[in-house]
Amino acid sequence: MEFAFIAGQQSLRLLPPDPALCTALAHALNASHVAHAEFLPWARPHTSEAQALEFLQQSQDAFSSETGERRWFIVTDDGQAVLGCIGLKPRRRNRYVVGYWANTEHSGKGYMRAALSRLLGGFPDAAFYLSASSANARSQRLAESVGFELIRVHPAARNSAQHGVQDTLAYRLNTKRQAKKSPRESAGEP
Repeated sequence: MEFAFIAGQQSLRLLPPDPALCTALAHALNASHVAHAEFLPWARPHTSEAQALEFLQQSQDAFSSETGERRWFIVTDDGQAVLGCIGLKPRRRNRYVVGYWANTEHSGKGYMRAALSRLLGGFPDAAFYLSASSANARSQRLAESVGFELIRVHPAARNSAQHGVQDTLAYRLNTKRQAKKSPRESAGEP
């Protein structure tokens, strides 16, 4: 499954894992390490092309698994740059936990917001959940900009050297379409 979309003037694609992306993925992760290390425990100071290839191959296996995380990579139309990644971890009854990261060389241009909207809109009967650190204002703004609503705050659930004690914010997005009420129903009439 692949999704094409436009963000600003840029034609972009959401692609499932493809080993051909290994060079662009390694570059994106290396360029973004400092920003990722603040909040993502898997971030490493340097990702080699071999490590990126191994990650893409593991992601391919997980993508085709019934219970594995499905990762879509946000790429330029020519496939030369990875702008970020969105992961969906399946849970029971058409529910998914969402995770994402952006290539900092391309952040602030609305690409991640457009990609999230496009991808999540492709699952009209699903509910999505995500969590963010109270110190990660950018992730909070992104989640809220695509319609996620804050449903719970877990006080003092995180601790890091850089940000100290932080809350974990839990969000939900329901994409299920609900029929509009008729004017009579809205007025409280049967």
